[in-house]
Amino acid sequence: MEIFDPTFWSFLWDAERYEAMVAQAGPWAPLLSICAMIVVSFLPLPAETVAIANGMAFGRWMGFLWTWLGAVIAAILAFGLARWLGAPIIKRFVSASALEKFESLINRRGAPFLLFARMIPLIPYTVVNYGAGLSPVRFKTYLWTSALGMAPPIFAFVSAGALMKDQPWLGWITVIAIITLFGFIAFYARKKLADRPISE
Repeated sequence: MEIFDPTFWSFLWDAERYEAMVAQAGPWAPLLSICAMIVVSFLPLPAETVAIANGMAFGRWMGFLWTWLGAVIAAILAFGLARWLGAPIIKRFVSASALEKFESLINRRGAPFLLFARMIPLIPYTVVNYGAGLSPVRFKTYLWTSALGMAPPIFAFVSAGALMKDQPWLGWITVIAIITLFGFIAFYARKKLADRPISE
């Protein structure tokens, strides 16, 4: 079957092919966009590529809506999957050391760390989703921190994709600026979390 051919999934990181698929999908394009974000959130791939491609294909606002919705759905599904399957199964697919470190930080720092992790695009979605599912964090806390924390980076990368449509050089400059900005935010937030008393 075509879906078992690795080249079939190249649209997840090939913006031009993704845009062509969206154009062919017609009224089903939003569903394709949401599904692409769900798929990439379960794989060790940078979800930012889909966000950028959605910006190119749908523009800033609709691209943000479909990307954010797909990310939230994926976060809910992965959280439930981790709770259902448990650590022994999940750690076969995701780095056990990364998951254990993430679980430890959630247990010690709670919602502020989870919100911080969601706002930093360099932290893989798979680690955040599965790590939270394996931790004792409440689903309600996980949901609001995920929905809120993912919005700024998704909007930033979708906006960069929208710029790339007509001005590729400006789009790439924007991507570099976004990564630099969130890098500074990560450094500052990490210091604040380190100084914050550990939650009981």
